[in-house]
Amino acid sequence: MGKEVASVAVRMAETMHAYGVRFAFGIPGNDVLELIRACEQTGITFVLAKSEPSAGFMADAVAQLTGDPAACIFALGPGVVNGATGVATALMERTPVIILGGEMASNRRGLYTHQVFDHVALMAPITKLAAELNPDRAAQQVAKALDVAMSEPRGAVFLNCPADASRAEATETAARSPGVQHHGTANAAALDDARSSLQKAKKPIALIGLGALRPGVAGPLKAFLEAWEIPFLTTFKAKGVVSERDDLSLGALGLSPIADELTQELVREADHLTLVGFDPIELRDAWLDAWAPETPCVTLDWAAQTNRVFPAGTQILGDLIANLGLLTERAAPIAAWPQDRIDVFRAASQKIVEPREPDSGISPAALFAQVNKLLDDATILTADVGAHRILACHAFHCTMPNQLLQTNGLCSMGYAIPAAVGAALVESEKRIVALVGDGSTLMSLGELAVVAERQLPITVIVLNDASLALIELKQSKLQVETNAVRFKSPNFCEVAKGFGVEALRAGSIAEFEAAYEKSRNAKGPFLIEAICDPREYWDQM
Repeated sequence: MGKEVASVAVRMAETMHAYGVRFAFGIPGNDVLELIRACEQTGITFVLAKSEPSAGFMADAVAQLTGDPAACIFALGPGVVNGATGVATALMERTPVIILGGEMASNRRGLYTHQVFDHVALMAPITKLAAELNPDRAAQQVAKALDVAMSEPRGAVFLNCPADASRAEATETAARSPGVQHHGTANAAALDDARSSLQKAKKPIALIGLGALRPGVAGPLKAFLEAWEIPFLTTFKAKGVVSERDDLSLGALGLSPIADELTQELVREADHLTLVGFDPIELRDAWLDAWAPETPCVTLDWAAQTNRVFPAGTQILGDLIANLGLLTERAAPIAAWPQDRIDVFRAASQKIVEPREPDSGISPAALFAQVNKLLDDATILTADVGAHRILACHAFHCTMPNQLLQTNGLCSMGYAIPAAVGAALVESEKRIVALVGDGSTLMSLGELAVVAERQLPITVIVLNDASLALIELKQSKLQVETNAVRFKSPNFCEVAKGFGVEALRAGSIAEFEAAYEKSRNAKGPFLIEAICDPREYWDQM
């Protein structure tokens, strides 16, 4: 019996597996069936999503939590174009996702027109690399694409795969594996300059961003901050990279005008800034030129920041983990912030997120306070886009990296439920809690089918206020007429039950507390529809 011949798709899947890909997400079409089969054959689980954007969000969550790349497989034409939102999310969340797009057979290209457009041209602006598949060197090309996806800043890559090419017999005899990379450490002079700058500081602050979420950073970062006694603020995505219950934690920054006003005042008072993986892709435009160029500043990151959004000062680049360790050696802080100034800042920040008394229904801040009260290391949160997410990022005190997953670069609605699916696949022993506005729920409701099919340990909390509250808030502050933001929500509990998901409705905070406690003890999926009063958002952001 002759040796079994591998297809091009199998070599591609073997290479993805060698790079750590364990999950692929998408919806099949004739042109990608061989790619899906090859993934399953090679040990990569294919998850049938209910929409292509959701598939991208699932892949993004997996890549965030594992640090390894994930994959999406989209059928030609509408599959690829529908997936663009998920692809752009991976690019702007700095997550390594490889997208394999289906394409018509090569002998029809240039003539046949049904469902046909230039996939590579579409994907080029929203990926780090977009290219046609070379079937003679497919494994080599997949390796190149994943090398690009994993390089800093990380992001999405796309290969356009004609059906006949992926089905063809492979000419490559083996898969490709990632090379061994050694990231350099700073030279002694640069480290001495950074230590000297820190030693002169009397009011230092560290600003921490998503670059600090790489595996292995949390411990050295905590040691560095404690050795130099530096209070720190994080972006929304970096919450928990050092516990927010740490005495040095000052909370989160980035999107709330009211909270950021307090934060930026404190930053302007600082006499030294340390930026750790602080990527401006998470920030409002109010952070342009957020501090003076002459403010002493040291940037610690994997690669150079070329954005020029704010002064980056002296940049120490390369092996972030090693450089943090080297800077921790011989730490010699000479002064600290006046405690009364820190106390005033914390009190003012806490006042913003205090629950207001609603006329009816539930205060979102009271709801988040209850979730935060019970937040432990056995829980991962996902948050969708909207006013509730901005409030949640200031109300929750995360204690570990990636405890609160969200899209904060692209900020696409419909993220939290698919992201919860991705999280549940890789953190099966934990309870995943998805916080979703009613508008976002309507965009991703179909993924409850995936949750129910796989009996995933996910609690979906729908904050139902029958409006797009964040946009209505902005209309109000711009003093323009309220328009196109209010709608009639369905009974989400009944919809969830139709999918086979246990569900309860809560019209008061007491009812929510009881429902949430029941959901925490559930083995499978659970949905809570919380009837909320959005008026307090006007005071909070």
